[in-house]
Amino acid sequence: MNKDLTARETILNHVRAAVNARSGDPLKPPPLSARFEPRKAASLDEEATRMLGEVKKLGGHGLRVCGREDFSVALGDLIRAEGIRTAAFSAHPFYAPYDVDDLLRAFGVEILSHNGDGRRLVECDMGMTVADAALPETGTVLLRTTQGQPDALSLLPRVHLALVAPEALLADLHHAFALAKGDRHFVLVSGCSRTADIEKVLTLGVHGPKSFHLWICGDPRPPFMPPA
Repeated sequence: MNKDLTARETILNHVRAAVNARSGDPLKPPPLSARFEPRKAASLDEEATRMLGEVKKLGGHGLRVCGREDFSVALGDLIRAEGIRTAAFSAHPFYAPYDVDDLLRAFGVEILSHNGDGRRLVECDMGMTVADAALPETGTVLLRTTQGQPDALSLLPRVHLALVAPEALLADLHHAFALAKGDRHFVLVSGCSRTADIEKVLTLGVHGPKSFHLWICGDPRPPFMPPA
């Protein structure tokens, strides 16, 4: 008798039994090893520090930005360091206080349409996004495409700049999924893609952006104090 066939039939029988189980059967509780307490968020300042630390571990670049002046200085530094000549971003209200359009043009950067030809975005130097949520535990950002921000902005340009509001920092993935509940599509980004398939040498940005930057943009007051 073919032992592999026997094993296959055994697995299929288990699957059939599970599928044919009566819907009224009580569900077995998960094993103790599968249970865990939800992560509790620390102070906003500690969460921001942890977020930036995790981004660095992933090979990205993290920064705190407070106010338009800081944003302008940081943007100028990024443009020079990464050789940015073209940029694309959506019409998100988060950009308005920083006058992103004027700043980019002042630095000599051409602004491309985020809804235009995808081939232009592939050739675009920088895609800017606004994170709907950020997870300090893993340095991950959640981008909801239903909010009018195409996922191509985080996938096609050479450099990805993600902006995060302090209030977007969430304790764990459960909160992020609750936020995006009902969305048909969203993207979770944890730094650049990575592979070590070739000679076991870690290579970043094989697929998608080759450089990832994340800025936590807070109010220009002592750390992230809410407005009065």
